Amino acid sequence: MLRTVFAQMVIILLMALVIAGFDWIAAYSFALGGLVVIVPGAFFAWRLGYEVSSSGQALRSLVMGQIGKLGITVVMFALVFVWVRPLNAVMFFMALVLMMLVNVVVRPVQKAPATRSRCQKA
Repeated sequence: MLRTVFAQMVIILLMALVIAGFDWIAAYSFALGGLVVIVPGAFFAWRLGYEVSSSGQALRSLVMGQIGKLGITVVMFALVFVWVRPLNAVMFFMALVLMMLVNVVVRPVQKAPATRSRCQKA
């Protein structure tokens, strides 16, 4: 999960720097759109990192992580749309969608540790 957050941060930073060469408002709008996905995702990853001793605690940690992620997302959306003027909404939502796609693509690329089957010779 933390690899996904790191990949999202690198992509947003690089793309925002490239966009800044053309339009400063578009660049910070793009960066803010990415942060609205990255920050709640980082909170969720941090929350899942807790040591748990039972399945009940694991479920509680998962639920609290999702609730916190949703709350942080709502607050960040509200703060951006209330306080940030001017805002390029197209770039904001483009970054938001891109970060969600990165979330979907990076996870399957992360491989589980290789295991040998019983049929393979040592």
